[in-house]
Amino acid sequence: HRLLTSTAEAWAHGATLTWDPALPPGHLTTLPTYPFNHHHYWAVTSPAGVGDAAAGRFGMTWEDHPFLRGGLPLADSGERVFAGRLAGSEHDWLTDHAVSGVTLLPGTAFVEFALHAGAATGCGRLEELSVEAPLVLPAAGGVRVQMRVSAADESGRRRVAIHSAPEAAVHSAAEGGDSAGVWTRHGEGTLVPDPEPTPPDADWARAWPPAGERVEPAELYERFGALGYEYGEAFAGVRAVWRQPDALLAEVLLPDRASTGAGRFGVHPALLDAALQPWIAGGLLEVPEDAVLLPFAWQGVSLYATGAGALRVRLTKAGDGAVSLQAADTSGAAVLSLGALVMRPLARRKLDVLLGTDAGERSLYRVEWQPRLLPAGPPRSWAVLGPDADRLAGTPGLGDQPDGGPTALYPEVRALRKALAAGAPRPEAVVLPVLSGAGATPESVRQTTERCLTALQDWLDAEELVDTPLIVLTRGAVAAVPGEEIGDLACAGVWGLVRSARSEHPGRFALVDTDGHPDDRTALPLALRAVLDGAGQLSLRAGTARTPVLLRAGTPEEQRGPAFDPAGTVLVTGATGTLGRLLARHLAAEHGVRHLLLLSRGGRAAEGADELAAELAGLEAEPCFAACDAADREALARVLAEVPADRPLTGVIHAAGVLDDGTLDALTPERIGTVMRPKADAALNLHELTRTSPLSVFAVFSGAAGILGRPGQANYAAANTFLDALAQHRRAHGLPAVSLAWGLWGGATGMTGHLSGTDLRRMRRSGIAPMTHDQGLALFDRALAASAEDPLLVPMRLDLAALVRERAEHGPDAVPGPLLGLLPARAAVRQAAAPVRGGAPAPAGGEGTAERLAGLGEEARLRELVRLVRAEVSGVLGYSGPDAVEPGRPFKDLGFDSLTAVELRNRLGAATGLRLPTALVFDRPTSQAVAEYLAAELAGPRDGGDTAAAAFEGLEALAAAVGALAEDDLRRDVLRRRLTELAAALTPQGRNPSAPAPAPSDLDERLDSANDDDLFAFIEEQL
Repeated sequence: HRLLTSTAEAWAHGATLTWDPALPPGHLTTLPTYPFNHHHYWAVTSPAGVGDAAAGRFGMTWEDHPFLRGGLPLADSGERVFAGRLAGSEHDWLTDHAVSGVTLLPGTAFVEFALHAGAATGCGRLEELSVEAPLVLPAAGGVRVQMRVSAADESGRRRVAIHSAPEAAVHSAAEGGDSAGVWTRHGEGTLVPDPEPTPPDADWARAWPPAGERVEPAELYERFGALGYEYGEAFAGVRAVWRQPDALLAEVLLPDRASTGAGRFGVHPALLDAALQPWIAGGLLEVPEDAVLLPFAWQGVSLYATGAGALRVRLTKAGDGAVSLQAADTSGAAVLSLGALVMRPLARRKLDVLLGTDAGERSLYRVEWQPRLLPAGPPRSWAVLGPDADRLAGTPGLGDQPDGGPTALYPEVRALRKALAAGAPRPEAVVLPVLSGAGATPESVRQTTERCLTALQDWLDAEELVDTPLIVLTRGAVAAVPGEEIGDLACAGVWGLVRSARSEHPGRFALVDTDGHPDDRTALPLALRAVLDGAGQLSLRAGTARTPVLLRAGTPEEQRGPAFDPAGTVLVTGATGTLGRLLARHLAAEHGVRHLLLLSRGGRAAEGADELAAELAGLEAEPCFAACDAADREALARVLAEVPADRPLTGVIHAAGVLDDGTLDALTPERIGTVMRPKADAALNLHELTRTSPLSVFAVFSGAAGILGRPGQANYAAANTFLDALAQHRRAHGLPAVSLAWGLWGGATGMTGHLSGTDLRRMRRSGIAPMTHDQGLALFDRALAASAEDPLLVPMRLDLAALVRERAEHGPDAVPGPLLGLLPARAAVRQAAAPVRGGAPAPAGGEGTAERLAGLGEEARLRELVRLVRAEVSGVLGYSGPDAVEPGRPFKDLGFDSLTAVELRNRLGAATGLRLPTALVFDRPTSQAVAEYLAAELAGPRDGGDTAAAAFEGLEALAAAVGALAEDDLRRDVLRRRLTELAAALTPQGRNPSAPAPAPSDLDERLDSANDDDLFAFIEEQL
């Protein structure tokens, strides 16, 4: 050992050695059973000091296994203990497996533990393993695991038990703390000898693809999502499924995200989990409506080959509540057989108790506007834009520039562009005041939102303003302090519109809301500077800047929300849609509501209305269906007038809504109206027509898209922020109200049924996890209880691990600002935001990527950019990895739409630090073409980029052109203004641009006698 160590040290210090005499003879290694897929499987470096020799010194065995790192034979007993550590930071792919929002170790990992122990003790077959409790993986820190294997009995069988304990508790016990209750047993089973396992016949796997009805994998994962199973990328390995009369066949692949160290597993837990997932395609297990199926017992597991990366599997029924599995590699050779996996239903409420996480505790948030420090100085200049420019120019702080001159006012974007073309100075920021100037009516709300949409679209068309932010300024459009009145309700929708615009076009837009306080004179210009420094949303209240964040709502014990009056009538809009039906049943079953006024466009003739009526009657409720569009004020008034006096209207739940998603440039006033009418118009009518009703509940169903600014949903976000503001407006006037800004409901509801698998994967990747119907209804109850304190609540399931990954991989701007405070402290380290005017804010590492690319040769840079583009395309579309994206395949063939095109552009812009054009994907329709464009942009001027020399050459050309202009040529005035602007930019701060420059002779002498260092110092001084 010492000789080899010294030899290695000599080699590391540069010695020339002949290795053959020092090394043992090599041996042939069999090829893997799966086909080569051109994926890299990098070896994982073991922790320092851990290995055969180090472990052997203490009588332990080194286990070359990703989870189990050491073993210890116990003296005089024949028993063995295997130990290891599990942590999301070490095995990040484990965070892609969750149930009801809680990250759980997959049951297949328990099987892998047992099979590893069996291989080490001569008991290669797992006869049975019963799962007693799930193993919850913490968001931070790790879990210690131990597996105890008994001595063999007379027949050679060995008992195995698997335990875990939180790492902190283990450390405490090791230091003398109480160890009682530290360890939890998760499973117990039996291993049996299987010296010469006979692989079962796998003829079924050789004729491939098999016959049968094809089931799309996306359909499987949508069903799982609706039931509360949450599979991230690492566990979404199903590639194809075929349904046969007595079996389900599938093809599964280990995703790249889980491939690191895959060869050290007997069978990778993520691959085996994917092999079992097709059961949900139907026919093998019954899925109860109010429960989750969890693995209970594994029976008859044999492993015939290790290292598989792809499997062909066959699942069949193995009795009530059980399935059997056969798995083969792609050549048809058997890899694994499972006699039976017994699944047991667990009621969702019991699951929440078992996991220690009630859905309402974890998934209900409130919005708080927290104070933020403003920078010390204002921007150099700004301009005011729009029809409200004249009115707002006199607002304290905006009317005068820092140099004392007047603020430039432009009625529209076109006028500003003309002025710039004519040589007007370019402002650092442009302010667009949006004031409704009228009370909130359906017409004023829509018109204000449409007017703002037009301005945003015009701004995007102005390529010359790509580095100048448009700051949308409102007054009293949001409630930034508790109980605050909404001063301009008609402008509330503008905030949702611009939030979505910011998501689609990072760095182009920002929002500021003021209260008209005299302190605005100093605070407002500083707020503009804060925007240039990276702030995206600000409110100013008495001169104090605030920014919105999400915080968890209080606990149920602290809250006493409104109750439904059983003698009154509760009105539900959208009542025959998926959510409306769920709510109606829930109100009758859980809240004792007996009189329901169910509004929908179809009324009793709507699909499913008869079935709903029968269900409600069975719950002793009396439903009354009304065909009424709540956005039609007169029709709604007639329906409300018919409510009997002996059961007056005491509750309103506005759950109606439609979607018409599209990117900002594709929206029209008509599409704004399509979404606004059923949500905003109807809510405003309900608000005004029920003012005198004895309401205890007035709940409007909003959406988190308004608060988070989901890309592609600017019209929907606008409607939602109006609902949020309406609830706050009512509460400020002493009226009952709560707006529930819902996250993603699982299953195919009327609002989410159109979402594709790509859409759902995109949302999950961005941290939005679907909630089951039961979870949603539980959150509804929880939100009503919490509404006594907050008129705006956000019931939404979040995947914080996904948010952490998004921030790490794509920078802080990849995570909506209000969510940053929810991230673990170590993952939410604040970094200085890139100034808006310098380009799109780049993530940590984005600048490093650009620098690294710039240091490569042309060919190497292009190869790296092709790899980068393919990786980002794969991430946007939810593919297994970049190898699934052919460089020359058109984006339209890959399924790109306008929204995925925007996301790809933003990802590439963040990675490279470049400001990329809106039509990047459409003008360059393949990964190769986009990479070539990026390479050209990063390369800069091909002549070496001596911009100073180019400037002087251009100046000489300009001088010649000026000499050719006639004295009365109007273009002389344009040139004069532009040159004045350039002269101001070249003037050192604090010096009068009209002051005389150094005498030419002195300057000439200085330049003639200067060396290189003097020249650079001179240039730096002048600039």
